[in-house]
Amino acid sequence: MAVSRCQVAYDRLAYFRPVYLPDGDGTEIAYEQGNIGHDLRNVRSVRKAVCRYFALDYTALRKMFRRQGGVGLPPLSLAPGYTLAAVKTRTARCAGDPCYGFIHLQSIQEVREAAQEDKKTLIVLKNGLSIGSVSSLKTVKQALLLADHMTKNCQYIKQNEELVAQLFYRIIKLLEKENPAESRIF
Repeated sequence: MAVSRCQVAYDRLAYFRPVYLPDGDGTEIAYEQGNIGHDLRNVRSVRKAVCRYFALDYTALRKMFRRQGGVGLPPLSLAPGYTLAAVKTRTARCAGDPCYGFIHLQSIQEVREAAQEDKKTLIVLKNGLSIGSVSSLKTVKQALLLADHMTKNCQYIKQNEELVAQLFYRIIKLLEKENPAESRIF
């Protein structure tokens, strides 16, 4: 089933990952309720659309991720409690094939070794769906820990910004009390 762009509910994603469709490269999209659909866009285009929906500057996020020592694709810290971790879900058939999918960190129930030959790790979600990864269990757990760390850093930065805004507001109120004639600074 192909999903058009307007039908994708970006704020309820459980995961999205690259898949090979009969029409070419596409994306499998799963929602928190357990529904699965396919988008004819490749995973990079879907990632761009998700970032655009949440007004996330992916380039700035990638730079911040690199400064913190991260390698590979950065996790998408979209909103408080809504982070998508990058996990390698398939091997490339040819150069340039996207291999990484993004999984909602808070919807993961369990990560364990897979019994399948082509997958090394199995990620089980709270909604009953599971995603295989070609990366080792250790690599997947590191990616999930890194995503969790990135989420906490982004929340810390936001808290600092809110604190600075509150301080400026208090300073303006104090200045207004001292100079009632010039109560309008702006």
